[in-house]
Amino acid sequence: MGTPLNISNDLALDLEQIIGQCIAILGIRGSGKSNTAGVIFEELLKHNYPLSIVDIDGEYFGLKERYEVLVVGQGKGVEIEVDVDCAEEIAQVSIEKSVPVVLDLSGFLSEERSEFLKAYLTALWNLAGKLRRPYIIGIEEAHEFIPQGVRTKLKELISRIALRGRKRGLGAIIISQRSAKVEKDVLSQAGMLFLHRVVHEADMRVYGELLPWRKSEVKEIITALETGDCVYINGETILPIYVRERETFHAGFTPSLEVVVTPELRQVNQSIIEAVERAKVGKGKKSRIEELRGRLEQLEAVLAEKDKTIAELEEAARTLGYIKVEIPSPSLPNMQDISKAIVHSAEGGKVASRAARSMSSVSDSVATREPVAPVIEAPFDEGNVIDIDELDSMNSLPQAVRRHIDRLVSRAAKKGILDRRILAFAVAHAPTSYSVRQIAAWTGCAQGVIEDDPPRDFLDVGLIVRERRSDGLHYRSNLKAFVTREFGIYKPDIGARELHLIAQCLRTRLAVLGSAVIR
Repeated sequence: MGTPLNISNDLALDLEQIIGQCIAILGIRGSGKSNTAGVIFEELLKHNYPLSIVDIDGEYFGLKERYEVLVVGQGKGVEIEVDVDCAEEIAQVSIEKSVPVVLDLSGFLSEERSEFLKAYLTALWNLAGKLRRPYIIGIEEAHEFIPQGVRTKLKELISRIALRGRKRGLGAIIISQRSAKVEKDVLSQAGMLFLHRVVHEADMRVYGELLPWRKSEVKEIITALETGDCVYINGETILPIYVRERETFHAGFTPSLEVVVTPELRQVNQSIIEAVERAKVGKGKKSRIEELRGRLEQLEAVLAEKDKTIAELEEAARTLGYIKVEIPSPSLPNMQDISKAIVHSAEGGKVASRAARSMSSVSDSVATREPVAPVIEAPFDEGNVIDIDELDSMNSLPQAVRRHIDRLVSRAAKKGILDRRILAFAVAHAPTSYSVRQIAAWTGCAQGVIEDDPPRDFLDVGLIVRERRSDGLHYRSNLKAFVTREFGIYKPDIGARELHLIAQCLRTRLAVLGSAVIR
């Protein structure tokens, strides 16, 4: 073993395992989550491992009790006050001179905090690509920066560091009390996890996806964890451990009646202070005129971005305006068309009588010489079959809508094969519902496995619905309602016809996921 880290008597952890690693520390307040993060930071500082800690509550300045840590930002324990304009320079000093930094952002407004982190982390990413040396970034309350289901530039940047920073020597420590609110792509790719106690059902479901145990076992083990206890995961290794208490002052301690005295803190080397002060020259506090000029530049940039968005929307509107709908004269379908309708009806789980009714109505219309009135903006039906001409018209949809469709299919394709098979079966046989026994026979999976491990992600987003009936659980597609809700943001650029096209496109693409091999 190389350099051992004193984290727990139950765990033999090597410093080499940390390099470029994405680590997740999860748990509710009072479970020992922050103590575990502090212990890991102490061990890294003990071995001169350079790092930055994003501290939004001003809790980590206590590390200075034993280690030389530069605390910058705007808060109680700050040594040097800095603003957004100094972010890049602070990052450069930290990574080039291997100076550990605590970014106390407790005094920043939300927008200022985001702007500071974007500039700071961008600088670290770029410098790490050139220097290629070990460096790690700790992020407290990570759900505020990488929230599930919300797309921001800061989230993309943090996710990139967590998922792709290894080649640059960059690692990340993600700390959060709300597991369900953290971007799942980051959690699923974390190579090392410390799972403390949670109580919320949504958080427990996340743990259920991370731990290879039955749902009942996960809940029993996790709820029984005491303060400081956690489940450690690293590849195939899964251990219940007790994390030692941190040795330095914890400014985020739970208040009590006992008097807590802040200990004497070590000061960082004066040369580092001077380097930061030099970096601040011309970057620090601005005059009122400079602030107004800077604000004007920001507003102009925002305005330019909005003008670009308006231009894109106008182009989409023009594109939609070019669509010409022609209603052909009614004619009797030939035998080939009837065969196609019957085949499509069988594949979609529909009764073939629809084709017969359609044929009858057309015949009546021809016999009476009365034109068939076109139905405009009729509600789309999940089970209707779209013909080749309608598939070709998918290109008429706005580009943003087509990208949205691609993203949804891509996410679905990354789920487990069992979940994909259930989804594929449900959408291909809509709108009929099927029992777990029937689905098990089709997927070739044991009925008990489906009952114990349902496709929660697809249920949560509303792609499929689970119903309890007298003969047990049933699943059915909910694609129509899902499309109406998911793509409603594009109205009025799209209407009922476009929603119909979207639903049919998704149905066609999702129905093949059950047999697709994900590489």
